[in-house]
Amino acid sequence: MADLLAISSRIIDSGIADEPVNRITQELSEVGDGIAMVESFSHIVAVRTGEGLVVFDSSGSATGTRVVESLRRWSVDPVRALVYTHGHLDHVGGSPAFTADAERLGQTRPTFVGHRAVLDRLERYRMTDGWNVAINARQFGWLRSNELRIGAGGPVRAEEREPSKFLPDDVAAPDVTYLERHTLEVGGVTFELYHGRGETDDHTWTWIPSRQAICCGDFLIWNFPNAGNPQKVQRYPWNGPPR
Repeated sequence: MADLLAISSRIIDSGIADEPVNRITQELSEVGDGIAMVESFSHIVAVRTGEGLVVFDSSGSATGTRVVESLRRWSVDPVRALVYTHGHLDHVGGSPAFTADAERLGQTRPTFVGHRAVLDRLERYRMTDGWNVAINARQFGWLRSNELRIGAGGPVRAEEREPSKFLPDDVAAPDVTYLERHTLEVGGVTFELYHGRGETDDHTWTWIPSRQAICCGDFLIWNFPNAGNPQKVQRYPWNGPPR
């Protein structure tokens, strides 16, 4: 396990970022009493309670399985709740790996929790699928519609294969939503969820009083948040969590 708090403290105190600060190792490290983080794209945070785990975010569709594998080497307790910090694909896309894991272990499916606007975001992604595929291919170089893919019988041309989807059909929508704040009680641990606008309009940050810990999602990304670009939704650099 890496000492993530020591790494971050050294960088913050020195002001020198001489190593990657947003690492993608797929490895789990404990960062507090019963609190662990898996470094992925994006990270997940897991908290032990007396009745199982509460997990924050699910990582992306390409990394969700690896994240779950790392989590299960740390704990086989059921995931009672999975909180989306916001609805970006790298935070909700790994949710099918968590539901599949629960089924494999004979455990109850996690309850997915998020701000009400996460539902609106997911619906918007489905309605504007082609647009999202196009602009993300342009920005990140993935989901390209004109590339050759390798199928069971060899290369498959674009016109012969299923079109790419920006949001996979099996991504889990929140079962529980809220507007301003929500209190989650699991296994004797209280989680205070708050809405804040920053990178997105559907962001949740969480205070865990008994652990003196905050799960802030993408309110901390080691860089000033992207305030938007001409092809994407404007972001909210002045509307972070309440002070």
